[in-house]
Amino acid sequence: MKKFFKLLNLIKKPFICIFNFIKKISDNPREFLRTGRPGGIIACHLVATQFFTWLFYEMAINKIPRVITFILTGFFLFLFVELSNLIVKIILKSRCRPLLYFITAAVTVTLNNCGAQQGFAIPAALLMSFALVITADLFGRCIWAFIKTRRFRQVFAYVSGGLSLFYLIFYGLYFHGDFWGKSRIEYYNQIKNANSTSTNTKISGFENYLSDGPNIVQTLSYGPEETADIITETVDYSDFDSMENRDFFDKIADFFSDYDYSKTPVRGQIWYPQGLKNCPAFFIVHGAHDSNVPSYLGYEYLGNYLASNGYAVISVDENIINQLGEKNDKRAILLLDNMKAILAENEKSASPIKGLIDTDHIAIGGHSRGGEMVATAYLFNDLEAYPEDGNFRFDYHFNISSIVAISPVVDQYRPVDRSVIIKDINYLLLHGSNDQDVINMMGEKQYKNVEFTKSSNEKYFKSSVYILGANHGQFNSQWGRYDLTSGTNGFINTNNFLDEAEQKLIAKAYIRSFLDATIGGNNTYYSLLKDTTGYEEYLPDTVYITNYSDSDFVCLASFDNTTDIHNPEKETTVTVSDSDTWTIKPYCRGNGGEGEDYVLSVKWKEASSPAIIFDFPAIDFSQGCLSFSIADMWEGTEENTEGLNYKISLTDAYGTTIFCKNPRLIYPSLAVQLYKQDVFFKTYEYKHQLQTVRITPDLFDKSKISDFDFSKVETLIICPDGTNDGEVIINDVSYCNNFN
Repeated sequence: MKKFFKLLNLIKKPFICIFNFIKKISDNPREFLRTGRPGGIIACHLVATQFFTWLFYEMAINKIPRVITFILTGFFLFLFVELSNLIVKIILKSRCRPLLYFITAAVTVTLNNCGAQQGFAIPAALLMSFALVITADLFGRCIWAFIKTRRFRQVFAYVSGGLSLFYLIFYGLYFHGDFWGKSRIEYYNQIKNANSTSTNTKISGFENYLSDGPNIVQTLSYGPEETADIITETVDYSDFDSMENRDFFDKIADFFSDYDYSKTPVRGQIWYPQGLKNCPAFFIVHGAHDSNVPSYLGYEYLGNYLASNGYAVISVDENIINQLGEKNDKRAILLLDNMKAILAENEKSASPIKGLIDTDHIAIGGHSRGGEMVATAYLFNDLEAYPEDGNFRFDYHFNISSIVAISPVVDQYRPVDRSVIIKDINYLLLHGSNDQDVINMMGEKQYKNVEFTKSSNEKYFKSSVYILGANHGQFNSQWGRYDLTSGTNGFINTNNFLDEAEQKLIAKAYIRSFLDATIGGNNTYYSLLKDTTGYEEYLPDTVYITNYSDSDFVCLASFDNTTDIHNPEKETTVTVSDSDTWTIKPYCRGNGGEGEDYVLSVKWKEASSPAIIFDFPAIDFSQGCLSFSIADMWEGTEENTEGLNYKISLTDAYGTTIFCKNPRLIYPSLAVQLYKQDVFFKTYEYKHQLQTVRITPDLFDKSKISDFDFSKVETLIICPDGTNDGEVIINDVSYCNNFN
């Protein structure tokens, strides 16, 4: 036993010597840093105050000046920490003031990081932010100790202070700089160009179409203020307001707010072509943003462009809801009440807009929460009462023909806890890959829940466009490049965006072509809403992933309302060969529920030959097309130089089979870097977007299809390239016999 302890002492001895040596040489630095504790406390307190000020400033709806907010925040944080220190002193009989200030700063920075919703980048972001608090504490201690001791020969102090200062400067550049990373648009354009089968046919006249029209644009303001060009009455939503419980944050907003739901303003801006009457009208509504910013004026670029081309454009101010808070049902009702007021003015003989609007040709549009709300407004438009309380009566019934949704959310309001399902309406959805507010294309759920019935003789359609490099805010001139709040904007990567002018040009192109086709009586550029073929030269150079369907299409296979994977529709069978797994799974864009989208997922291992086979009764698309939606789900694709390789085969009733390879470019999962952390650590978030592939007879070699009967097609086979591991999702196999 003595030998064991002797051996143990021999082992411990070098470690004790090392420990004593480190302790000896660190005595002076440790004493130096202890002397500088007050400086560390001040530095940590300043960091905590700054980051918490951003949060409190928005809680107070920006009504308190930033300097005052900073001072008040610093004071209350000081009281909080000192009170905590007193409690610890009483309970534990010890003081820990420096530690408490350090923890407060760390927690505050962490809250801001989490508020940025950085996904996989959060661990690294938290590490960098924790390092910010450490270096701030160290730098503060060094400065204070230098001042207090005047010991300027401390090598340790110079090294640690210098490194701390370097990191603080680096973090400041990191947080406030917009020069990190680069756009991947050029990379994906290489894939587009390498896979291009276009004949370079240009759509004539589209360049001029994107310019302002011949009409002189006039503007009018309307609202309850005496300074407005058109004076409107306020509306009383106080009964409606009582239906929802006001939480703590709502009560803070109520305290600082100048608004009152009993006097809800009907307010907005009108752009219209001088001298024209009976113009088709487009009502547009902003979403949630700083309520002190006139967000409704941020669509001036659309107002001027559309009005110069013959439209009346009305942008509705809903800042009262941004300030006081409520769900999107109230936004919808406020839009409808604005429409009622403007359309009433349209009938008044003394009104400056007498006869301006053609009440049979109206479209509504919205951005962000406004983008979800317009579907709800269309639903409410034909209801007699509010779904949550029949005592709240509706009386609208406007002739709304079309809906535009820009980067919408979904499911923030679910009438009686059900999805918003709308029928027989034209619908356009726009969304950007670099949207850091609505991170996924949530509007796809609403797009799926736009249904076409066979009871109407009119043709309706829906189109969605996913735009690489577009963000959330640049669709509104008042919002700009930053999609989050002051305390979290510094974490997002803005250097890979489309230019704001380019993003607005895209919005103008799609929205006008959509309005022209649905309420403007002009189908000249309707084809843009199906795909960009022929338009690429005129549109900003980026990736456009498009989906399209209309009321002429007949569904052959959809996986939304079935658990029968082999027979998703009554007369259609599905089989898959040489796969690893195939199943039905949710394509989640909302909060679940009965309105969620479901797709067929097929996975395979490398060196496979997967085939997805759809058999159905003979269909005729000799003058039409066969279509399906597909997305490449495989990740780790940031270095892919080509799209998904796949082959399509068709078999007719006589057993004749024809083939077509890559009829449309299917992009790999789009790898985007939403946050600066992604740039530093070379990580990516993968965007998976369904896109429509249309199969038409002209895609096949005419010399090889002479015996094929496109009027009696019975089988569609989709064969992805199985050289490597992979996964695709497929949905909405359908056809139409007349596709123009």
